[in-house]
Amino acid sequence: MKKCLSVLLAAAMLLSLFGFAAAEGELSEPGVLPIWTGSEPAVIRVLTPENPKVSDFDDNAYTKWIEEGCNVDLQFTFLPATDTLQKLTTMIAGGSIEDEKIDVINYSGISVAVAKSWGDEGVILDVSDYYANGLAVNADAAVASHPEMNLIKNITTAEGAVYSVPKIQVSPSNETRFKMWVNQQWLENLGLEVPTTIDEFYAMLVAFKEQDANGNGNADDEIPFITSTGFGGTAYKFLTNAFVFESVDDDMFLLKDGHVTTSYLQDEWLEAQTFLKKLCEEGLLAKESFTYNNDDLKAVACSDDDIVGVVTNSSCAFMGQANDPYRLRYICLNPLTGPEGVCFSSYAASATSNCWMVTSYAANPELCFRVGDYQFTEDGFLRGRFGVENENWMTKENYAAAHPEETLVARYGSMGFEGKYVFYNDIRDQTVNNLYWYEHMPYFAGDVESNGMYVADDGKGTVINLENNGTCRQETGSGYYQLVKPGLDTYVPTLAFTEDELEVLAECQANIRTYVKEQRTKYIIGDASDLADKEAFVQNLKDTFNLDEFLEICDRAYQRQYAAK
Repeated sequence: MKKCLSVLLAAAMLLSLFGFAAAEGELSEPGVLPIWTGSEPAVIRVLTPENPKVSDFDDNAYTKWIEEGCNVDLQFTFLPATDTLQKLTTMIAGGSIEDEKIDVINYSGISVAVAKSWGDEGVILDVSDYYANGLAVNADAAVASHPEMNLIKNITTAEGAVYSVPKIQVSPSNETRFKMWVNQQWLENLGLEVPTTIDEFYAMLVAFKEQDANGNGNADDEIPFITSTGFGGTAYKFLTNAFVFESVDDDMFLLKDGHVTTSYLQDEWLEAQTFLKKLCEEGLLAKESFTYNNDDLKAVACSDDDIVGVVTNSSCAFMGQANDPYRLRYICLNPLTGPEGVCFSSYAASATSNCWMVTSYAANPELCFRVGDYQFTEDGFLRGRFGVENENWMTKENYAAAHPEETLVARYGSMGFEGKYVFYNDIRDQTVNNLYWYEHMPYFAGDVESNGMYVADDGKGTVINLENNGTCRQETGSGYYQLVKPGLDTYVPTLAFTEDELEVLAECQANIRTYVKEQRTKYIIGDASDLADKEAFVQNLKDTFNLDEFLEICDRAYQRQYAAK
């Protein structure tokens, strides 16, 4: 009997060590708050980056929201604000996570491959069973409302493991960042309509070059089209999508007959590059576009001489504030229709990234996971990105009631959104505060940005609209770009690979990207290029860079993740 009692006591101690005994009867049913039902808050030790703009993580509005909603006591250990990942990696390798009894690593941006390696080392837990067993009530709701986002698939390893509660902010503008901007005054000077097709675009550039578009009496000082290598600034992404879909990244994946291939293997892609080559040969596209950065472009485009007709950029914010007169020279051109009726925007879907990782040493891993899921809501994002409701942001109804004299306009009305939120007191770049964690937390921001609103009329004579505000132009244009994004039969979502597959990709992927980009640039600007012979170009990709195996691996990953579901 004594022996049995000893065994039972030892088992109880072991269960207590890992939190299961303490958790029994102390965790609420999924979806019921507070998550922890004990008479005292449960302690969760969180490792997170420090931030000099957060005055106190303990006395913090976002921290208190979690603690009060979940009945927990968050106790923080801090990573340095600089060299953060290096310090975290050192702590993991040196065993400090276990020594310091860390329950949760709260660090955003960890790749699926790195998270898997930490899981294989026994540092963080595979929480896929928690998702499968209905414990992620907020994540489940987000997936149900936005199945096309692949919220959990994006952070799932090829073997089916998941290592975090993630974060995601959906940005319609960033998803379609390769935008074209046209000098509105030049169009008016020459009596031209805004082009809608590739042929009309070409005719416009010719007119810009030959007809003294800036009206200064000198028909030779205009640069019809020049851009930079800045964010959303390549010369070719926007125009190629009038011939064939090309994604924002250098892999250029697309689906054809349900299988992964690439844009640069399609005949239409070469037609697009030939069109760009023609623009360079005729002096319509400046060759400096392939070497200029945004500062270089600003020096040329933002001058009183007004010598630039067309640029590409995500927002043109590099030119100045939203009402800067140089920035307001340019209107956003909608995606063009090509000779075969093709019209896409260069697109990459917003994707989840790992954030809230439960360690293998957590006293109560299920509680830790559910506290992460508690934050994975639009409400969590609003609190964690903007601050306190009615102090830093309001619902449309509350703002309208408090400011009946002001006119509210949906930021992404061009996408069909009517708006729900007004963000009117953004303190991120201002004083030190204790309102939030500066986005270092799990959250779901599915339609928050899309449902944003702005005050169009402040009651003092200032009316914000497309005529006087570059941000309005950016967001309105982004909406139209979203309307022609590729469908699920064309777009390839985030792919997850096995370790063996990653080894092969490591040997060829970067080289393929570099080779295609270099040959494309040489071809467009008129230098000797392998693209002059399409068959030789493709054969070289296969023989030298192992393209066939590369695509086979990518297609295998796609079929495994998406086609079989």
